[in-house]
Amino acid sequence: MSTANRRLETLSLLQAHPGISATQLAARLGVTGRTARRDVAQLREIGYRIDGEAGRTGGYRLASGGAMPPLLLDADEVAAVALGLRTAVTVEGLETAAVTALAKLTQVVPSRWRTRLAALADVEALPGSAQRRAGRDVLVPAALACRADEAVRIRHRDRPVDVQPHRLVTLRRRWYLVACPRGSDGWVVYALDRVTRVQPLGTRFEVPEPPADASAFVADSLAHGPWRHRVRVRVYTSADLVCELVDPTVATVIDNDDECELRLGTDDLDWAARWLAYLNLDLDVLEPPELNDRLRALGRWLADRY
Repeated sequence: MSTANRRLETLSLLQAHPGISATQLAARLGVTGRTARRDVAQLREIGYRIDGEAGRTGGYRLASGGAMPPLLLDADEVAAVALGLRTAVTVEGLETAAVTALAKLTQVVPSRWRTRLAALADVEALPGSAQRRAGRDVLVPAALACRADEAVRIRHRDRPVDVQPHRLVTLRRRWYLVACPRGSDGWVVYALDRVTRVQPLGTRFEVPEPPADASAFVADSLAHGPWRHRVRVRVYTSADLVCELVDPTVATVIDNDDECELRLGTDDLDWAARWLAYLNLDLDVLEPPELNDRLRALGRWLADRY
C-alpha cells in the first residue's frame, strides 16, 4: 500500500472508529505503531483536526474543523447518500445543490458502482406511470448553470431559446426551470421534460429581478398559464380549509375573511365542472358564465344516471 493510500485509509478508520488507538491503527494498516503515529501527524500538518490522548496507546478522534475532509464511503454508503440526495430535491432551495452533488458523486465513484447509481437515478416515478421525465443529460447541465449563474441555450419543444437560468423547482414529481429569455423583461417557466438539450454559453445576460419565491412562481404559472378560459369562483368557507383541498399548481386561493375566491385557468370547462364538484364546497361561479351551464349539465347527468 502506498503512503498516500495508507493515509486515506487512516482517515477512513478515524471516521469509522472514533477513539481508535495507534496500536489498533497499526494492526489494521499492517504497519508499525511509529508509522501509524507519523501518518496521523502528517494528516494534522495538512489541516485535519485529529484529537488524541498522549501515550503509546492513546486513542484518536477526527474532530470537526474549518473544512470538510474527504468522505471515504463504501458501496452501501454511496447508495444511501444517493438516495438522500434524491430526497433532497423535494426540499425548497436544495433542488439544484442536490442534483449537482449527485453529478459530482457519480463522477468520482469507482466505475463498478456507477451502474448502481444510475439505477437509483432512474427511480423517479411509480411503476406503471406514464409520467414524462427530465433526462439526466438535461437536468444536470441545467442545475450546473443555475449554480454557476451562466446563460444556456435550451432546445424547448424543438426550438432553440437562449435563457438566463435562475432556479430549478420540483412540483408533483416534475422538474421546471425558472429562466429569463435573452432580451426579455419577464421570467418564464420551462418544463424540463420538454427540453432536449442544454448548452452552456459561457456568459451571463442582464435580467430583471428574479421572483422571490421560485416554487410559488412555478405553481402560479401552472395555474394561470396561457389557458383558453379564466375561471373565478366564490367559495363560502375559509381560505385555510380550501388551501388544504386545492393543489397550488391547479388554482390560487384568495382570502376574503369568511369566504374566499378560487382562480384558475383551463382549456376544458367540463373538467373544471367535475373538479369543482369533487371539492364538495358551497360555491358560486363568477366567471365564465358558461361554466354554470357545464355544472348544470353535470348535475343532470348524475341525477339521471344514479
